[in-house]
Amino acid sequence: GLASASARADEAAVAAETTTSVSLPMPRRAFLQYGIAFTVEDVASPGPICVDPGTPCILGSGGGVAIRVGWRPTERLYLGGAYELSKQEPDKLYRLGILQQARGELREYFPTGHRTTPFALLAVGLAGYGNEWSIDTWGPSATLGAGIEVEVSGGLLLDVSACYRPIHLQHYVDSSTLSHDAGISQFVGLELAIEAQEAL
Repeated sequence: GLASASARADEAAVAAETTTSVSLPMPRRAFLQYGIAFTVEDVASPGPICVDPGTPCILGSGGGVAIRVGWRPTERLYLGGAYELSKQEPDKLYRLGILQQARGELREYFPTGHRTTPFALLAVGLAGYGNEWSIDTWGPSATLGAGIEVEVSGGLLLDVSACYRPIHLQHYVDSSTLSHDAGISQFVGLELAIEAQEAL
């Protein structure tokens, strides 16, 4: 009987030690997330900036690069900012038509338990368009999109996304004295990004 009681006591001690040694999973740490992206800005509709179909349009499709940095407080959320520079096709009305964008971004991720994670994207910001580095017209922009994030290795991510982006550009007269009315230009954006994470 004494041996049996001693064995039960030993088993209880082992169980208690096991219980205390197994801790709950630690919450995911916050990360600084940053990277660079190659972008395409396809003009779905130039809007009033190119009213007359018989004349050259100063705003055509193009591509460029974007840099971004943000805060990833949880696995599901990203808050950050981005600056994008893209060369658009100006139909020879500009020497070099450049669209510049600065925007704040929010992503909501939908974890799958695998290396591939889909996300939804919302953004608001400002855009400016002009010849070379000048800004002839500008206005607010919005972005609605979706994408997929792939974890390549620890802390290194590959993102592919697509979005719809309306930009309200102001009225202006270009250097060739052509007048361009104010209104919404609509873009479809495509992006391939390489991003990294650093624990905070």
